Amino acid sequence: MALDTALAEALREAVEESGQPRALSLRLEAWLLAMTEGDDAQEAQAQRYEDVREAVQLEEQPSAH
Repeated sequence: MALDTALAEALREAVEESGQPRALSLRLEAWLLAMTEGDDAQEAQAQRYEDVREAVQLEEQPSAH
């Protein structure tokens, strides 16, 4: 089953507006699609989670010393 096109577009826009790489929206879309297809193997879920986590670019926060 494909993701709703409005949901996929909103996801892409949110990722772009937040300054995240396009790879993040693609990985999130793949993760959501896999979740809707019922692929619930723990290893597959863990790998998708890691893929998404690695795609997120966090800004360096100054140390609070």
